[in-house]
Amino acid sequence: MDRETNTLTAPRPDHRADGPVSFAATAVEVAGDPEDGPRLLRRAARRLCEAAGPDTVLTHTGGELTARLEPGLHAAMYVSTEMRRDGAGSPLLRLNLRLSGRGAAPSPAALERWAEVWHRQALSALEVVRVAGELPLMSAAVERLRPGRPLEGFAVLVTGHFLTDLVHLVGCLAELGAPLDAMTVLRKDYAYQWRHRVHGHLVEQGVRVVDAGDPAAVREHTERARRRGLRCLALDDGGYVAPALLDQARAGGAAPAGPGEWAGVVEQTMSGIYKLQGREPELPFPVFSVAQSRLKGRIESYWIAEKAVTTALDLLPALKIEGQPALVVGYGNVGAQIAALLTQRRMRVAVHDADILQLIDAHESGYVTDRDLPALLDRHEPLLVFGVTGRTSMSTREFRSLRRPAYLASVSSRDIEFDLPALEALAEGDPVTRPSSSTHVLPGGVDVTVLAGGRPVNFHETDSISNLHSDLVYAGMLIGACAVATRPAPPGLDRGWADAVLEESGLLLDYYDRYGPRATARPAAPRR
Repeated sequence: MDRETNTLTAPRPDHRADGPVSFAATAVEVAGDPEDGPRLLRRAARRLCEAAGPDTVLTHTGGELTARLEPGLHAAMYVSTEMRRDGAGSPLLRLNLRLSGRGAAPSPAALERWAEVWHRQALSALEVVRVAGELPLMSAAVERLRPGRPLEGFAVLVTGHFLTDLVHLVGCLAELGAPLDAMTVLRKDYAYQWRHRVHGHLVEQGVRVVDAGDPAAVREHTERARRRGLRCLALDDGGYVAPALLDQARAGGAAPAGPGEWAGVVEQTMSGIYKLQGREPELPFPVFSVAQSRLKGRIESYWIAEKAVTTALDLLPALKIEGQPALVVGYGNVGAQIAALLTQRRMRVAVHDADILQLIDAHESGYVTDRDLPALLDRHEPLLVFGVTGRTSMSTREFRSLRRPAYLASVSSRDIEFDLPALEALAEGDPVTRPSSSTHVLPGGVDVTVLAGGRPVNFHETDSISNLHSDLVYAGMLIGACAVATRPAPPGLDRGWADAVLEESGLLLDYYDRYGPRATARPAAPRR
């Protein structure tokens, strides 16, 4: 378990007359009323016992619940309440799990497994209300869209980062008519602080949770919907759905737009759009591209860029970055913001983009540029490289062009930005691995350090952008889902359609009213 999830402590030996006993402990913190504590504890204990098997017996002993989870491993569970002297916030309940193993210490894998099950604690009512309060644009969009329940009759598939905003998104979809027991959520596996609690909450709501990398997930969702007589609709994040449906059709599977099948897909990432390039004529349904919308490009990009730059710099060792060279590969909406932020930090910034118009824009904005990326790497000698293309931007040829120690930071969904197998094949010896990076030594003695394991640095052990920032795009996705469900649209990818729907929806006016000049005159809402 990662360090941000109140995870198991290291096993501690305790010697008794009948042999040593090893202990480990973890706790889940839940905002809730103290009188809810026993009920929440019993629910958590039942979840643990169900994972252990049907023969597991739960007993009540001296104010604790106890159970034997596996041979030699005993669980004790109890609830405590944190005393807050400042009186701020809601009472904090702590659901405690204490594991003890007699004889040999429990294996790390066993501790990891049981800690994860314990942390799959659904959000409390107070926490759900708090999250909803951080996402007012989504809630307001639901109020405008709710009449007629536009998603009734649809089996919705959602690809999601397991952040708390996903809980509210799923709740909003249900309010718009989507049945929870016909919903599938594809889990993107990043080390978010609340990921286990979000998982547990969705399961408790009746939602099916599947790993995003499961190749059968989309097909199985389609089959479940067909059995219930529902049409399918997806809110995707990274191109997991539409390409899979096209591949299925190419392989001779059922047409994804046949009766009772797919109405369309809402896609919010450029990596998902790139996967459809050259395949647009194959699409039998519309793709609502929030990814290419003016709403996402002009507003959200800064938040992503700021998070990525801040996190990447935090992951660097103690270095003086002022005056040092940096390179941004990919000068789209986010890349342009990253280049500007690095310039504000007084780094010397170069930019590369395969699109000549983007490259001209970067050049005329004052950045060092070159049409040939290896030549730019050789000439500029960057200390820090940001990959923001949504595809693979650096492979063997580019790695060979590095002339000094460099740090690589991805800002693309998943780990596709840097060709890590090519880097490992080129490197001499095994990499030096640390919790937040791995360093490879290239021929000639050049150290190349990949930050955050090659995954997006803005997702590394953090909750990415805040709920108040993700609110706008998620509200746009809800609007897109309702448009796909209710408005006739030709199959294919028409970015103008998404812009037209979003800009007539009232979402941007709502955003401006909440956060524009009039917002400064309003008193701040009380903190919960």
